[in-house]
Amino acid sequence: MKILVVEDNLVSRTLLQKTLDNRGHEIVTAEDGQQALEILSRGGVKLVIADWMLPGLDGLDLCRKIRQNSDDGYVYFIMLTGKDQKNEIIEGLEVGADDYVTKPFDIEELKVRIRAGERILNLEKELTEKNQRLLQFNNRLEALASIDPLMEIGNRRSFYTTIAKVHDRACRYSQPYGLAICDIDCFKAYNDTYGHMAGDRVLKSAAQAIKETIRTSDEVFRFGGEELVIIMPNQDLEAMKIAAERIKNALSDLEIEHRGSPSGKLSASFGTAVFNDSSAANRWEDILDQADKALYRAKAAGRNRVECFSPAEKTGDTLPVGEKP
Repeated sequence: MKILVVEDNLVSRTLLQKTLDNRGHEIVTAEDGQQALEILSRGGVKLVIADWMLPGLDGLDLCRKIRQNSDDGYVYFIMLTGKDQKNEIIEGLEVGADDYVTKPFDIEELKVRIRAGERILNLEKELTEKNQRLLQFNNRLEALASIDPLMEIGNRRSFYTTIAKVHDRACRYSQPYGLAICDIDCFKAYNDTYGHMAGDRVLKSAAQAIKETIRTSDEVFRFGGEELVIIMPNQDLEAMKIAAERIKNALSDLEIEHRGSPSGKLSASFGTAVFNDSSAANRWEDILDQADKALYRAKAAGRNRVECFSPAEKTGDTLPVGEKP
């Protein structure tokens, strides 16, 4: 353990240094409080033994400054003092000293108090490590709670969190964004024909294809069943149509057989809508509803196509998201 001895008396300083050296500690010394602060700023010191009476910055002020700065973890502080009045000892403990030894000090007593400090520092280190592991575990749990375990993309919960932030930023800075709802065509028929395990593999493949096709600034989420929602910042309606067509083609390029689909292979339908500061819609739920209406139209028109919600349309009553013909 690295120990800093702060003592202006050469004899006491030398005695402490030699005694603690013999116990296997790394000892550094300072003659006053200011020099001690410079040594502490370099890091690594875990225990300080400081005289109360020091030139310039005394032991009390040194202790106060150490307690104000905990960047390098906790530092155990033992005060050496010739003061033996109860109120003076209490004053030293109140500013943050962990222990004290009265002068002239007994070296064996000091060793015992240093061992007590070591135990506390070891406990503090152990607690810090456990807290860090707990924080990492909680962060991992939070991340897992936002990810769909099958498709390995965001889930509905994380969609709600993300879209609220995207919409708020779009309103604040007058930035457009688009939503695309993707629905795998005739997916129930696929499960009925090939089995649910094969259906799961298709969903994973589809999610991977979408992730590889969209921009890094876009985000894709599993909204429910075989339905996905893609958030695309800074896109107008024409750009959304192009992007959705590109994703549709990427899914077709997987060449997955689907005898229950009119095309004979896996395909998907898309509905898109865009928010901008001139939109009549002022909630993200309205944009989602518009994209859902466009998807309903794509399904009704024969599937495997992209439909965009036109600003001239009105958001009327549609099937709830996830209930398509």
